[in-house]
Parts: sequence; C-alpha cells; structure tokens
Amino acid sequence: MAAEDAATVSDVKFGRRFFGGDEPFQLAAYAYGLFAQSTRASLYPGLPGPAHVEGMHREVVSFALAMMRAPPEGTGVMTSGGTESVILALRAAVARARSRGLAPQDMEIIASRSAHPCIDKAAELCNVRLRRIPVDPGHVADVERIRGLISRRTILLYASFPSYAYGLVDDVARLAEIAATADSWLHVDACMSGLLAPFCRLNGEPVPPFDFSIPGVASISADLHKHGYSAKGASVLLFRSGELGRWAPFEYADHPLPPMRTPTLAGTAPGAPVASAWAVIQLLGINGYRALAAALTRTRSAMVEAIRAVEGFNVLGDPPFSIVVITSDVHDVESVREHLTRKGWFTLRVLEPNGIHLNVGACDEALAPILEADLRAAV
Repeated sequence: MAAEDAATVSDVKFGRRFFGGDEPFQLAAYAYGLFAQSTRASLYPGLPGPAHVEGMHREVVSFALAMMRAPPEGTGVMTSGGTESVILALRAAVARARSRGLAPQDMEIIASRSAHPCIDKAAELCNVRLRRIPVDPGHVADVERIRGLISRRTILLYASFPSYAYGLVDDVARLAEIAATADSWLHVDACMSGLLAPFCRLNGEPVPPFDFSIPGVASISADLHKHGYSAKGASVLLFRSGELGRWAPFEYADHPLPPMRTPTLAGTAPGAPVASAWAVIQLLGINGYRALAAALTRTRSAMVEAIRAVEGFNVLGDPPFSIVVITSDVHDVESVREHLTRKGWFTLRVLEPNGIHLNVGACDEALAPILEADLRAAV
C-alpha cells in the first residue's frame, strides 16, 4: 500500500509538498521508526522518563529558539502541528487573562480574514469570541483597522507570516506595537516559514522582521514537518519567556494517581516526531537548510516568471516564500485550475480573489517550464 501511495504521489506535480531530497526524506522516516513506541516524557513528576527523547526534544526546541532569535529566557514545546500550536498559544493567553481577572465571556481575539482556520478552531475550543477583520488592499492584515478595534477585552492578536491563503506576510512589527500598547498577547503563525525564513535571511534575502527580535511578540508557531523536512506530526510552539510559557500546560492533581502535567493537548506525546525532527536537523544543519532555502527561492522565482510569461496571468502580491497564488483578470481561473488538475498538478482554489494556490518546493524548479506550457495549453 505504501508503494502504491508513493507511486501515485510521485506522478503529482507539487504532490511531495515539503521534500528536501531523498536523504533527509529517508532519514526522517527511519528515525521516526526507531522511536515509534516511545513517549516524550513521563506524565507524572518524579517518575523516570525517556532521557534520550527528552534530550532530543530540548535540542530541537533550542535550535528553533535560536532561529527565532529568542532571548535567553525563551522556552518552547514540540506539538503535533500548527493547529495544536495555535490552540496552546490561545490557551496560554486565556489562562493569563483569567489570572488578571478577565472572565472568558469578556475575552476576544482579533485576526485577519486571511488567518488560518486553526484560530477559529482554537477560539471554539477555548470558548473565546473571534473577530475577523477584512484584509487591506494588499491582502494582508489591516493594521490601522485593528488598531482602532483593540481594547482591554483583546487577549490575543494573530499575525500570519505568511498567511496560508495568500502566501503574503502581515506587518508583524506594527501589530506588535499595537499589542504592546494594549498589553495583549501577539501570536505569530509562522508555521509555513519558521524553518525557512531564518535561512532566507542568512542567505541575504530581504525578510521582514517577524520573530522575537520584535519585543512585542509573545509566541511563535513553526512547523518542523514543512520546511524543517521532518516526518509529519512535528511543530514547535515557542514563547518569549518561561513566564509566558507557563500558562500553556495542563495540570491536574485531584484524582487517585500522582499529579498529571501535560505540556501538549495529547495525553501521550509521541517521541517519534521528536526523533525525526532531531535527526534531520543534525543531517542538514544551518548550511543544509540554507541550501534548501536558496533552492526554494530559485524555484519560486522561476514559477513566478513562468506564470507572468503567459498573457493574462499574474501572481498575487510579491510572495516571499513557498506559496504563490495565480490570478487573472482575463481567464476563468477555475477552468484553468481544472485543466491543471487533469495535467497532474496539485493545486487549491482561492475564492477571494479568484485564484489558484500553488505551494512550491525546493526540488521543483524543473517544473516551471512545464507549468508555463500547461497554462498556455489551458488558454
């Protein structure tokens, strides 16, 4: 079954959406298998836990904190993915607001229309009102409108870097300024770029500030199973300080067993994703990630040129990372997308504005002329 699935995906253009080459791909799976029956840590303080898994966990989090330019007091935890990271970030913001006397029914979140739906899921689970704000003409967060809406009820602002919908980045620095003025929590969803943007910056690319180098950023989520190239089920939630991070874990003592403390949503946090992420980080290192980031930059540039080479097509904004949205004022983009699907492309439909969502990879540069030819054929 695995062989059949792999054969199917290999025929789909962009089917291997986060692929950094055969060696990291195979190592990620191998390391995962070695620790398939491991948990991350004992649920009960004082009982022995898996020391090697815990050690790898600390090193992965430390690596991510360094890439996000965290202060010495920064802390974090690995989660199963970006959605869990966002849920835990909101849980922490809710717990902190509750400690300051704010009732849950008086709390609210402000997020842009372009924010990932995981914030809706988090708001529903935490029973907090979410206010979604229309994007500005550039299809990113409307900072000035948000400035006019923030209040003492606003316990969390949500910034996308980039948004999954458009691949464009919110102005994190200005949102951080607003959050700091209101003493609100700013969470930066960098799930798509957290293991990409720092290496683009090291390569000399112009990357806007988005990390803990901005004083008002409270937490950041970044997916290791995207441009970190680990096996699925690996993300990090990072906090500026242990003081902020202490609000996220779940603790309970009033039952027949010793006190339970879980840092993530899952009662049993698996060790396998930790081992997979750790192994790939050891393999690639800073230089390996920089090389893959450079390859992805070349790929994105080639794709953008290919799209614009076909009359009537353009891209939305100036995409800085892996997501490119094809737009057109001339062609029926949904019919074009259906044509691309028949040609073996994996794309998503963008509804506002009408567009075709591409998620390009570091190894996809050779697909650019094929995309251009298929767009011409669609026309």
